Formats: sequence, C-alpha cells, structure tokens
Amino acid sequence: MKAQKKLLATAALATFGGLLAAGNALADPVSTGWYAGGGINFASTPSLGSHVDGALAAQGLGSTATSTHGGDAGAGLRLGYRLSPELAVEATYDHLDRIRLQTALPGDTAAGTWKAHGLGLHVLGSMPFNDKLSLTGRLGVERWRTALDLGSTTGGATALSRSSSNTALAVGADLSYAINPQLDATAELVHYSRVGNASATGHTGLSTVNFGLLYHFG
Repeated sequence: MKAQKKLLATAALATFGGLLAAGNALADPVSTGWYAGGGINFASTPSLGSHVDGALAAQGLGSTATSTHGGDAGAGLRLGYRLSPELAVEATYDHLDRIRLQTALPGDTAAGTWKAHGLGLHVLGSMPFNDKLSLTGRLGVERWRTALDLGSTTGGATALSRSSSNTALAVGADLSYAINPQLDATAELVHYSRVGNASATGHTGLSTVNFGLLYHFG
C-alpha cells in the first residue's frame, strides 16, 4: 500500500508538472506530434490466488488453496500524440502472459490459466532532467478483459471457463532515455486498481514493469 501511494504521488507530480509546463511549449513544432512504440511487460499479482478462491466459492466449487505461477513476458503497444515536450495523450494495448493456476477442490484437483488484456487511454506529463533523460507520470483508465479456465488434472468432472470485463484506474511512472531525436528507450512501472471480476474470474490489483521503445514521427 505504501509503495502504491508513492507511485501515485510520483505520477501525479510528474503529470501535474507537465501540465504546468505545457503552456510554455505548445507552439514548438519540433517537440510535438505522433509517436508509436511497443515493448514487453512483466506482471505481478500477489493476491490473485485468494481472489480466485473467492470466485470459485461464489460458483459453488469451494476451492480454498489456489496457487499461482507467474507467466513469462507479455507485450504492449503504444500510440500517442505529444502536445508539447511535457504533455501527451496516449492509447495503449496491454496483453499479459497467462498466469498458471493450480487448485484443490472437494474431491478433485484442477489446473488452468488466468489471462488478461486491456485497452487504455492515458494522460502523460514529463519532467525532463536534461536533453536525454526524463521522468514521466501516467494517469488514465484501462478496459480489461479477463478469462479464467480450469480443468481437472485427475480425470474428474471439473471444467470451468469464465470471462469478465471491467475498467481500472491506471497510475504509473517511467524513465525515458532519448537514444536519438526520434527514438526513446523506456522503463516503466504501472499499477492498475482492479483487474477482473470478484465472482467470475477473481479480481486483483495488478502491477506491471514494462520495457520498450518509442518512435517519434516527423
């Protein structure tokens, strides 16, 4: 919780700083325009197992011991428009690698996956340290689609497939390094307030660490 509050404060400070500074640079044609990029992400869902237990209990399956095993790298895409060196709006697509599950049920054991992908819209505010390195804060919303799939590992009757959609608040901060005037390398931490549905797929707060490249057109 303390880490999330620090992340929120950092993102809000950077975004607010970008908003204040934007008015001084909106007319600069060199530092405005479209950009696009992509990268890889690594998700952290430390409380997901207990929330999947809750979803299974809500469906009458009574699981009390779901364990999770994190996936490999997922992927993401970014398309944005920079209004000034300090302010941008951005559309995002994030696809998480599946998280593997194993659970004990009354009279059976089951294994499966929890998957999520989302579309987002964000406001970004940047605070440059110098002409190469800058700190960027992110505030936005993301629409997530999640899926829970479980099947018996012992030949039992368990066969479950559920999906859900929800909207989550997104807050993040990243460091970007200008490799050249058109290409940036980025490292970012983003937290999503809630992903999933409590009674269908299980829901969880979700954090991702993202590494990517952004290309500025023009």
